Amino acid sequence: MVVLHAVCVLQVHASPIGTAFTYQGRFLDSGTPANGTYDLHFALFDAGWSGNQVGPGLTNSAVAVANGLILVSLDFGGAAYSSNTLWLAIGVWTNGSLNGFTSLTPLQPLTPVPFAISGPSRKPEIPPRYTDPSVFQD
Repeated sequence: MVVLHAVCVLQVHASPIGTAFTYQGRFLDSGTPANGTYDLHFALFDAGWSGNQVGPGLTNSAVAVANGLILVSLDFGGAAYSSNTLWLAIGVWTNGSLNGFTSLTPLQPLTPVPFAISGPSRKPEIPPRYTDPSVFQD
């Protein structure tokens, strides 16, 4: 009987995941799905109403909107995420408008994704029956 045992060593260097996240949303302009180019302003708050702004706001200019759908990348920096619960305020105006931002309501709660909950410091555990990940013991 010939037993072949191969050892593969991989060295993986993890990069920090950063603090940016993708926001996808939909909004209406005068009751119909928005179309065109809009400036969008985002800010974090510590409550869904009557809360305090957490960190600086962000403005994404000239965002293309089709059928009311938006997709933007937001990065408030790591310090903004020290609060337990955060709410996203969104303001919108037609790109180049001289009017101020119109606030969209209600504020949107930010909820974590599974990776963010476990974080990059969590290491996967190998169940006791699998002492060597390359050998299955049954």
